[in-house]
Amino acid sequence: MKIESHPAHVAAATTPLNWKQGFAEDFAGFPVAYRRVEAEALHEPRLLCWSDEAAACIGLNNSDVERHAHDFESCFAQGQVEYLGQSLAPIASAYAGHQFGVWAGQLGDGRAMLLGDLPSQASALDWGFDALDSIELSDRIEVQLKGSGQTPYSRMGDGRAVLRSSIREFLGSEAMIGLGIPSTRALCLYASDDPVFRETTETAAIVTRLAPSFLRFGHIEFFAHFHHHDALNHLLRKLAQKHYPAVLSACHEASGLSDDDFYKLALFKSIASRSGDLIARWQSVGFCHGVMNTDNMSLMGLTIDYGPFGFLDQYDEDHVCNHSDHQGRYSYNNQAAVGAWNCKALALAFRTVLSEEAAPYLAEGLQAYRSAYETRWQERFAAKFGLMPAGLKTQHKSDDPQTAQSDEQDLDDDAGPSIHHFLEQSMEMLQRCKPDFTLFFRRLSKTSLQAPQECSEIRDMVLDLASFDAWWDAYRDIAQRQMSRLRWDPGQRQAMMLAVNPKYILRNHLAELAIRRARGDHGQPDYDEIERLLHVLRKPYDEQPEFESYAAEPPQWAKGLSVSCSS
Repeated sequence: MKIESHPAHVAAATTPLNWKQGFAEDFAGFPVAYRRVEAEALHEPRLLCWSDEAAACIGLNNSDVERHAHDFESCFAQGQVEYLGQSLAPIASAYAGHQFGVWAGQLGDGRAMLLGDLPSQASALDWGFDALDSIELSDRIEVQLKGSGQTPYSRMGDGRAVLRSSIREFLGSEAMIGLGIPSTRALCLYASDDPVFRETTETAAIVTRLAPSFLRFGHIEFFAHFHHHDALNHLLRKLAQKHYPAVLSACHEASGLSDDDFYKLALFKSIASRSGDLIARWQSVGFCHGVMNTDNMSLMGLTIDYGPFGFLDQYDEDHVCNHSDHQGRYSYNNQAAVGAWNCKALALAFRTVLSEEAAPYLAEGLQAYRSAYETRWQERFAAKFGLMPAGLKTQHKSDDPQTAQSDEQDLDDDAGPSIHHFLEQSMEMLQRCKPDFTLFFRRLSKTSLQAPQECSEIRDMVLDLASFDAWWDAYRDIAQRQMSRLRWDPGQRQAMMLAVNPKYILRNHLAELAIRRARGDHGQPDYDEIERLLHVLRKPYDEQPEFESYAAEPPQWAKGLSVSCSS
């Protein structure tokens, strides 16, 4: 929704928001962990967009936003908040990490500032987690500004963010939630005419981001590398207490390890598993992060830091969305391997606070990453093709329990290995045929197996007709055998496919059009397209016939679009 902007001011916000700074309280005994900073206010800020759904996570409704528009501007465009009658200075946290596979040393919040945290009214689904996810969300949500000026960790940067990247982050993070993929969220986007110098002179913007926690792999790496072991032990304990409490109560009497070692190993395993699960979800919708440095990996398994990200248009496993990634390290097909590499780097950081006896068990965490990735990947892609993945059991509609049990075993034995092999063959076909990734699966969801001629719409999308035809024959055979064995009707199968094959994604050209209109490249600035895209991307699996053009393949002019790390 839109709210009216007001003239800039510097007084602390007087909204009814219950601000605290749990991060500062948690690390009060470890001053190396963060620095107090001062936000650089936007001059004459304009509110470009506000996410009602994200606002609901912190208990705000439309009337609150309209009534306190002046004070929200103080918070989210000026960085001014108040706690117990006192102005509360934002926080920039320290972290480190590996960037493009190379140790980058001291890093930190270079253009982000933590305003504080607010009471949460969010559920697991509000963060893209499954409804029954076991992660503990805690009762507070962290609120962070991105683009609010320099910090001690800016490393020669100006701490600002430009309008184009801020629009992409705002839309990207909310689009991921619509897709059901864990992510930080975007609350609002403010812009001004303040100049920011990149390759050309651009204008400034600030995105307000929300998360249960902004802790990253890089926080653990920082404390480990610079030998702040007391701080690292404190961080791991707090992380476990707030978000992974099950690791503190798990039984380990037979392991022979100390309580301290055991919970840390269990914590690492949980983080690694969540990371594998997340990246498999990325792959299933064609999402490319672009900069999978260890400092851009969340300790909660959230998608974090939307820079030069992108979604696949034409399927190409070697697609690189980041123009600055000259070696293709973060290509679509490399994301799973990079995730494993990042978990190894995290394991080395954990190793610094484990005993010699415990260290070998870190390998179990790395295996947990691989298992989680493979399980989720197979589950998601099997569903995308309308198939039941290997190893999963389905309760059949049989009145005889013995018959149902027999049918399940037949499915596992007969279809299991062949399904896995078939999925690999299917991805090879896509690589040869190079259809539009999103449109291919959406159209496949609606194609009848009983009427072979109906595949013509999909066939028209491919480059290698012979490869597609051979695949289609094998696909019809395996899909029909499964439908018969599972006693599915076509409607059940189609519903499953439509639930995992989105119609709408944030294609680069759609974001680019919104950016150009917001900048006023061809007339007066117009922010309506941001709102429109946000509306469409909230329900990417719905038909939304009035927005049919947003589901189309990109136009020819969009083929040359590129995105870099510059923001």
